[in-house]
Amino acid sequence: MGDEPPGGGAPPPVVRIDAVPWDDPAAVALRREQLAELAALYDDGDDLPPDLTADQVLASLLLTVDGAPAACAGLRDAAVHGERFAGGVGEIKRMFVRPEFRGRGYGRLLLGRLEAVAADLGLVRLVLETGALQGAAVRLYRDAGYRRVRPFGPYADDPRTLHYARWLVPDAGTRVLVVNGTVGAGKTTVAEAVADLLRERGVPCAWIDVDALRRAYPTADDDPFGQEVALDHLEAMAGVLARRGYRHVVLAEVVERPADRERYEMAFDGAALAVVRLVASEVTCLARLRRREPDPWRDWHLARTVELAAILEAAGVDDAVVENDGDRTPREVAAAVLAAAGW
Repeated sequence: MGDEPPGGGAPPPVVRIDAVPWDDPAAVALRREQLAELAALYDDGDDLPPDLTADQVLASLLLTVDGAPAACAGLRDAAVHGERFAGGVGEIKRMFVRPEFRGRGYGRLLLGRLEAVAADLGLVRLVLETGALQGAAVRLYRDAGYRRVRPFGPYADDPRTLHYARWLVPDAGTRVLVVNGTVGAGKTTVAEAVADLLRERGVPCAWIDVDALRRAYPTADDDPFGQEVALDHLEAMAGVLARRGYRHVVLAEVVERPADRERYEMAFDGAALAVVRLVASEVTCLARLRRREPDPWRDWHLARTVELAAILEAAGVDDAVVENDGDRTPREVAAAVLAAAGW
């Protein structure tokens, strides 16, 4: 009687996370299960990577539940991928939770411990690769703050492979604020005002009117709005801005697809992205466009603003929505945008 928990229910499981050698039998068995699962999921068992050797591993963890091996994870120096990850970057390898133990938070628990180990080793950033078909893994990493980066490693050219990273030290990475909105919502004017406010606060920043980056003729059939051209420009600029210390970047841009969020994360090397959409009435947007747009483009913009407003409303890609209608000045709207973005 005295050994029963209050209420007479089953006692909570005993969960342990221990550092083990890479060749620990229980960890090896888990990694074999993982490879078998991946082979079945991707139907290409002959293309799976070889296991690491013990001398490549910085840390190896084993999670057990009531003594039963439930999950494992490893860590190695990401410098094996070249200069891009030299100097304090680790790579998460072979993280796996047995199916019968999933859905209980053990993956997040193990990931947190691995991050703590990495920090104790002096690492400042972690990178990883996972698969597009592994939805639970993708959600785990994104919920833990990992953001998309440009591909690396042996599967860099495989569209089914996703690459993520997370900084372990505060304020080390780039933060990107996208001022979103339909044509005539005031994106460019407000984005410039946002940059002015950041400058007054002493925050090193850059602001970019992304429309200026896509003005090329002729446009490609598969890129009618120049989106790929703009993203290539941003990726080329991102490294320059980061090297020169501009870690806050404001973009005036239309983001109309959820998948595009990760495209901007990638362009800025795993940036923390906030998307704030400006909204204004149809009457206001049309009036702005009639004042602003020259005759050759006016009719197109007048039709596009209504269409695009509906697309953006339905897309659900924004972190916040700010009204840009009425008597508020661009500076007042910009302050609201910064507050909504948590900047």
